[in-house]
Amino acid sequence: MSDERVGQLYMLLAMTISGTIGFFVLSSGQSPFNVVLFRCAIGSVGLAAYCLCRGYFSSFRLSGKEFVNLFFGALTLIANWCFLFTAYRLTSVGITTVVYNVQPFLLVIAGFLVRSERPSRTAVFWLVLSFSGLVVLAQPGAQHNDGSYLPGILSALAAATLYAATTLLTRSLSQSLRPELIAVGHMVIGTAVFIPLANFHELPASHSQIGAIVALGMIHTTFMYILLYGAFKKAATSSIAVLSFIYPLVAVTVDFFAYGRMLSFTQLGGGLLIVTSAVAYSAGLNPLAALARIASRAEKGSPRSS
Repeated sequence: MSDERVGQLYMLLAMTISGTIGFFVLSSGQSPFNVVLFRCAIGSVGLAAYCLCRGYFSSFRLSGKEFVNLFFGALTLIANWCFLFTAYRLTSVGITTVVYNVQPFLLVIAGFLVRSERPSRTAVFWLVLSFSGLVVLAQPGAQHNDGSYLPGILSALAAATLYAATTLLTRSLSQSLRPELIAVGHMVIGTAVFIPLANFHELPASHSQIGAIVALGMIHTTFMYILLYGAFKKAATSSIAVLSFIYPLVAVTVDFFAYGRMLSFTQLGGGLLIVTSAVAYSAGLNPLAALARIASRAEKGSPRSS
């Protein structure tokens, strides 16, 4: 099997696992703070063991500036999880995941504001289309039966913003540190930060709750991260972009079979705009250039008046 096929398989498995995170978070019966703590603690052990077996720690060196980036990257990552897990409870797993897919465009905005990276016209096109979908999905002018709907949308948007910040903070680190080591650092810092915030009076009681917590740490963190890093190394960018569509698709499917929740036609339309825009942008599709080529061909093929 070629590296490209292996990378595609890794990405397929990683996105399928990622789409079930919401179900396991809700099944744990724990507060977002507790879930983040346990995910960080268990994930740090699993990822550290993997790095130790692979000999990655032998090259681990960290300057003062790199530690600052690592620390703040960890804070934005774990805060992102808190908002994401909160949004699952306020709206639904499916809607939260769809809104979360605006993250690539928030990264474009952050790059422009923080690093003066001017976005291309194509990026702006997909960004506008994605945020149009977000407005359609949020339905700000509609009367929602549940007052938690809009706060849930905002919580998911906050999570996506924080994840974009994490990407910016760790981008420079990836040039000198392996991504697995960065992830270990994030998990260790996250564990230390959330120990005083967790509620140890309401720990997982049933076997299913304990199983959900262990799965979030070992499967949705350790195993999924290893798959993702493997996919990034082996698969083409276009393959990764297209296969990322599986993440919201699985989340919406899980939402339906586990909780009987279906997106309305309006929510579905908005969600498709968001996800399609994110996939197209990540794949590097340029609709403006395509329209220009079509117009050029039409002009050449049209009869000229004498």
